[in-house]
Amino acid sequence: MTSVIKFTPLCGGAGQITPPCYLLEIDNFCILLDCGWNAKLDISLLDELKKVANKVDAILLTYPDTEHIGALPYAIGKLGLTGKIYGTTPIHKMGQIFMYDLYTSRMAQEEFDRFDLDEVDMCFDQSRFKELSYSQHYEIPDSDGIIITPYLAGHMVGGSVWRIAKESDVIVYAVDINHRRESHLEGFLQNGLLSPELAKPTHLITDALHILDPPPQKKADKDTAMLAQLRKSLRDGGNILVATDTAGRVLELLLTIDQYWSQHRLGSAYSVVFFNSVTYYVREFAKSQLEFMSTAASSKFEQKNENIFNFRNIKICNSFKQLEELPNLTRNYVVLASSKDLETGFAKDLFIQWANDPKNMVMLTDNMDEGTLGDQLSKCQSGIDSIQVTHGKRVELEGEELREYEETIQRKKDEEKRLEEEKRLQEEKANRKERMDVDDQEELITKKNPLLNRFDMHRSDFINEHYIPMFPFTEPIVKWDEYGEQDEELLNIAKELKDQKDKEMKDDVVMEEENKQEEEETKPKKIVTFNTMVKVNCSVTRFDYQGCSDGQSLKTIIQKIAPTNLILVRGNQQCVDELLDFAKKSLRVKGLFSPAISNQIDLTSETHDSLIKSLNTSKLMDYEIAYIEAKVHIEDIILNGATNAATPLAITSPTTSTAITTTNDSKALTVVQPKEKKIIPLLDIMPVEESKGHNVSFVGDVKLSEFKDVLTREGFQVQFDKGILSCNGLVYLWREEVDGNSCINIDGVMSEEYYLVKELLYSQFKIL
Repeated sequence: MTSVIKFTPLCGGAGQITPPCYLLEIDNFCILLDCGWNAKLDISLLDELKKVANKVDAILLTYPDTEHIGALPYAIGKLGLTGKIYGTTPIHKMGQIFMYDLYTSRMAQEEFDRFDLDEVDMCFDQSRFKELSYSQHYEIPDSDGIIITPYLAGHMVGGSVWRIAKESDVIVYAVDINHRRESHLEGFLQNGLLSPELAKPTHLITDALHILDPPPQKKADKDTAMLAQLRKSLRDGGNILVATDTAGRVLELLLTIDQYWSQHRLGSAYSVVFFNSVTYYVREFAKSQLEFMSTAASSKFEQKNENIFNFRNIKICNSFKQLEELPNLTRNYVVLASSKDLETGFAKDLFIQWANDPKNMVMLTDNMDEGTLGDQLSKCQSGIDSIQVTHGKRVELEGEELREYEETIQRKKDEEKRLEEEKRLQEEKANRKERMDVDDQEELITKKNPLLNRFDMHRSDFINEHYIPMFPFTEPIVKWDEYGEQDEELLNIAKELKDQKDKEMKDDVVMEEENKQEEEETKPKKIVTFNTMVKVNCSVTRFDYQGCSDGQSLKTIIQKIAPTNLILVRGNQQCVDELLDFAKKSLRVKGLFSPAISNQIDLTSETHDSLIKSLNTSKLMDYEIAYIEAKVHIEDIILNGATNAATPLAITSPTTSTAITTTNDSKALTVVQPKEKKIIPLLDIMPVEESKGHNVSFVGDVKLSEFKDVLTREGFQVQFDKGILSCNGLVYLWREEVDGNSCINIDGVMSEEYYLVKELLYSQFKIL
């Protein structure tokens, strides 16, 4: 039956270009759809999330980038965000990589305190994050029957369109989708076809951000133009900075460039470097996620055992020191570095270094948040404009600052030693008290019975106790050395002490070496902020590799989905108005919504009429089924050009026959569609006195091979041979065709087994 559904944009509402974050309430269960953050990591964007963070029951993630999951560590660590997190395996792996790179980049340039790596790990811990595969139906625990399913969305590896279903309500959440096939990803539409399970949902939640985007170039033409531009700049003696994300859209660029370099044998002439703090992990995780990639990528691995991410011409490094020490690095080279908006990371550092040289080039590949360095650069005129850049850098402490830092560290170490010494003394005191208690108890024990443990007694012990050794008795072998009789217990204790001392010495040596290495690597540093006026002499170009569908394609996709209600979010007002106009003219939607931030809308379906309430439904898989015997009342039927009274049409389901009730006049009715007034048919309950009843119908399909498993679980000895199912040798079932219908026959000895098998067979159907 119908659930109470409410939807509230917490960020990314209609009329705004901010990251997506939405609260979906189904009855009393709260689902958070995405938890994105902008490039500036603006805390004010999370004000609405802060109000509801502690009542969230589940979190669904669509993509692994900062725009869709960036606020997750902060929300969990600082806002107390609750709920289990759901996403595909690539979102789990790549999302963690995105957050690691973001943290490392920020820490290199500022005293970053939004979140730390422990809070990142909390988000992606196996106990908190549930990994799903595409088309995997999963019922959320304690949700009263809510089933979630991720479907391929394109755009990024692991990107998902979510189907959220409860009883008769189906909600599809689809943002930033891409229907086009790429080098490493399939599109949202498979061969132009929509997945049947995503068609005709009761609610579709989608964004209007790209609705005004023009149709893009063909991929081959776009790649050719981009690669020609790269090659020209390299020949002119310049270096090229390609600003990309950490582990999402950069994969498509890497594959395109690597393939072109291989075809034209440019590896020895010009180097290509993939440069961020987590490059190695990006490549390794991409290699392991081929099941979420394109068919071409997986086929190449299966047929030729070649992984498309075993780059032949791409060098990887994660520090400027490694970049300088790369073997065979050419004089001019291409660097793909994060971040895409030049706000942080190595991309920002390289831009400051290379911007003044007119031979160099900066290539932008994606849309950027307003006000970021990349956004300012895209509006600059090369050779004319300058940009003021605020840049932080960690420098080693010197002089008085270094001395104060060392004194502070020494005070901390002394305090730690003092606390450890106090703890050790307390433990020794407790041990002494425990030993004294044990000694007091032993004094109370009476003289030991020599007959106990006599196998451990020496002959002299028996003599001292005035007993004679008797069978069974074995004289223990006593070892002697130059100092007299050896005590095995003391020898073992001495050996353990020696081994322990050797281990402690070895650990001290290892720890000393590690401390020396850490001191060399992590010398005390501080953040120094520079305000630099950067002259933009380098060329700036942009190629669209954001990987999202254009406006016309989005309209076609929404028409294919054909939702009952359409909810529009995220996009400037012009984009939202364009999609609203299109929906009103071209879609047959019952409800059309464009909520702003914090504006809650009620999406509960209006199905509370007497007919629906009277149905006695049965659940079959994901459907609620019922038998209906009712009347259709149609008003305003035109009879010979005149309006007639309401005329009922008797309708019986599942039978498709209909009958028209006529007036006393024997003339046949001629039904003419009115030109200006719509006819609305109304379904009403058939009165009991008019109901004729119906034959019993068995709904469902039972396969004998599957029914065999049911019987086996119930303890029957089952054999399936030549289409006949034998149960304990007493009951037999087989299938045969009768008048074009498939029937299951059951025969056997009238026994307890016979009736139990019959009952189990009936339970596989729904009887109407």
